[in-house]
Amino acid sequence: MENQKTSEQTLKNEMIELQVERKPNCLVEFAVKATPSLVKDSQKQAIKSVAKETTVPGFRKGKAPDNLILKNFAKAVDERWQKSIAELAFKECEKLAKIPLLNNEARISFDMKSFDLKAGAELTFNFEAEPDVPKVKLSDFKIDKVKDEGVTQEKIEETIKRIRLFFSTWKQVSDRPVQNTDFIIVDIDLVDDENPQKAFSNTRLEVNEKGMAQWMYKIVLGMKTGEEKEGISEPDSDASEEDKNLFKPKKVKITLKTIEEPVLPAVDDDLAKKVGVDTADEMKTRLKSLLKKQSEEATQKEYREQISKQFLEKLTFELPESLMQREVQFRTSQNMSDASYKKYYDNLSADEKKEEALKLNTQAEEALRLFYICKQVSQDYKIDITSNDLDHNVTTTLDAMFADRDLLNPNKTDQQKALLMSRMLLSKSQDFIIEKLLEEKKTPKKETDS
Repeated sequence: MENQKTSEQTLKNEMIELQVERKPNCLVEFAVKATPSLVKDSQKQAIKSVAKETTVPGFRKGKAPDNLILKNFAKAVDERWQKSIAELAFKECEKLAKIPLLNNEARISFDMKSFDLKAGAELTFNFEAEPDVPKVKLSDFKIDKVKDEGVTQEKIEETIKRIRLFFSTWKQVSDRPVQNTDFIIVDIDLVDDENPQKAFSNTRLEVNEKGMAQWMYKIVLGMKTGEEKEGISEPDSDASEEDKNLFKPKKVKITLKTIEEPVLPAVDDDLAKKVGVDTADEMKTRLKSLLKKQSEEATQKEYREQISKQFLEKLTFELPESLMQREVQFRTSQNMSDASYKKYYDNLSADEKKEEALKLNTQAEEALRLFYICKQVSQDYKIDITSNDLDHNVTTTLDAMFADRDLLNPNKTDQQKALLMSRMLLSKSQDFIIEKLLEEKKTPKKETDS
């Protein structure tokens, strides 16, 4: 993240003179000169506040004269006075500077240089402000047309097969080795180190060249129940160069526990009723509609990736350090709560862990920047996010297969709701930009006279 230069601004009203200094990482310093009038008002508030909490002989609580409160409780009045000056002065600063705090819990520190009834007061405030996000101009962005793949008959048949597999029964095979299209139950151990690590246990996999990693397909094909084989996990030959560079080969041991064949139910009205519709024809029609929506969402996702990339490239601004720290800590905690990731991380070398930390830091920064950019878009273009956006009601098992599981959860925690609101903010803001850019592509440009 690039450091911005410090900038200064001087503002003034009848109560204060304010010097605003913007520092790197969204830090702001207010250097304030408060008038004697503000200081006097602050002293009155301080005396009144102390009087309510103390007792002077001969007077009811809160009714003692100011001079007696000053005489008997000088230290308490002095502390409350400085605090009152700071509170009143900061309110005036907010009116003049209009710089929003990072959030409601943002810490504001102040340093009182001097205060006097005749000379007024001089003090400074330091705090973290919200990121200063550049305005999003539609003319700065472009979009390349993405082809919607649509719904093929093959895709429909694949999905029906998955439904049949879900409701199938399983028959164990013991009289032959593994062959193509079998299902197998395996344990997979990482055996690079002296202490082997369990990667997967009792996991069902389908044996086929299309869906299984090439290295695993070569190992398991021909294995017999109870047999163990070792090999090296490696990227497929047709993997991208980026994936090949990121993939860390590992020595693994595969234990074949069971070979299975599914006994698939027929595609009939009974199967349809299991997924919440009345007939097989209705199931196929509904399935085609759901797959069409899924295809459209995949297309929209590609558009969003285009916009996200341009947002990050074209709109540069700084982020508060405390916000970055919290985001990195949150992502680290989320990763470590995943047992498979923790095993992966524990097996990394010291240098690999440093690379992982840098990658996590980049992900955190990009996520925060996208959030604030989309927040700016939603404010500029009046895009509303409501609690209704967080719910997704489904009426059938078939609908649930295609639904967002996070939205389906009826017992969302406050943290889950906050994360979903952020996600909705991103998608709705990006979708607005996408819609406008696609409309612009459809509208022919007017020719201008030369």
